[in-house]
Amino acid sequence: MCKPLSAIFGKKEITFSIDFNDTLILDKMNTIKIIIPLLLIFLCRTDGILAQETPLTIKVLSYNIHYGVGMDGKKDLERIADVINTINPDIVGFQEVKDSTMMTTLGQLTNMHYVFGASTEKETPNLYRLLDIPVPASQLHYGDGILSKYPFDYVGNLSIPSASSSRYEAMCIDVDLSKKSSEKSMVRFITTHFDYLKTIGSQVARKATVEVIEAAFIDDDIDRAYIMTGDLNATPESEVLNLLEYKGWIKEGFGKELPTVPSTSPRKQIDYVLVRPKELWKIIDVCVIDEPMASDHLPILMTLELIPGN
Repeated sequence: MCKPLSAIFGKKEITFSIDFNDTLILDKMNTIKIIIPLLLIFLCRTDGILAQETPLTIKVLSYNIHYGVGMDGKKDLERIADVINTINPDIVGFQEVKDSTMMTTLGQLTNMHYVFGASTEKETPNLYRLLDIPVPASQLHYGDGILSKYPFDYVGNLSIPSASSSRYEAMCIDVDLSKKSSEKSMVRFITTHFDYLKTIGSQVARKATVEVIEAAFIDDDIDRAYIMTGDLNATPESEVLNLLEYKGWIKEGFGKELPTVPSTSPRKQIDYVLVRPKELWKIIDVCVIDEPMASDHLPILMTLELIPGN
C-alpha cells in the first residue's frame, strides 16, 4: 500500500509517497527517522534562501530649479516637469521653489505626491515691521519642495543658519516604500539648501547647518535608512562635505567629476544626493543629467539599492 505524505516547508508543499508493503523500506525506517530531520533542515535553509527579499532599487534626484526660470529667461514649469518625467525618479528634492502653488503645479504635472517647505519666517521680517512698509513678495514665498511616487508622512521643516540676506531651510519626510517591496520599508528623506556666500560667516553657517540637521532629523539609535538631497553650495573637497562624511553621510561619485553649475557650462559640483548608514545602502550609479536650459543648475541622479534584511 502506497501512502502519500506531504510536508510544508516555508511556502512550499512537498508531496512524496512510501510503500508500507515494501519490507526494505520498513526495515530501514530507523534510518529514515534520521534522514528526514536532516532533509527538513536542508529544505528550510534552502527555502529561506529562495524566499530572500530582492534588493529594493530606487532613483533619487536633487534639482535646484531656479524658481522655474531657465537660462533663456523664461519661466516654464512644464519644462521642469518634462525633465522629471523623462528621468522617472522615485523621489525628488527641489531647491528654489517659489511657493506652494508652484509645488502643487509640479506635483500635478508629474502625477507625484508633493509637499512644499517654506523658508519664510513665522513673523514679518523685523525691518519691514519697524518701518511699517509692505513686505516684498520675494520675501514672503520661497523654499524647497519634495516629489515622491509613494505616500509619506511629513516630519517638518526648519530654518537653518545663514550669514547672507537669504533665508534657508531643511525639510524632512518619511517615505513609505511598501509598494515597491513585499515588506514595509520606511526611508527618511531630507532636502535642503545651504547658505551661498564665500564669506567666513557663510562658511561657518554651512557647517552649523550640518549640526542643525543632525539634531532635528537624525537619530542613529534607530535602525533607519536616510537620504539627503541638496544644493549645499560647497564643493566635494570642502570642509562642509568632510564634516558630512564624518557624520556618516556617503558621498559617492565612482571617481567621476559631477559638475552641476552653471548648467550651460558646468565647472563645479555643489548639488548632491547623500545616504546613510553605509550598511543599509548600495549605490549603483550617480550621474548628472544634461539639461542646460531648464534651470541654472543641472539635476543630479543617484540609483540606489536598499539592502534586504535591514
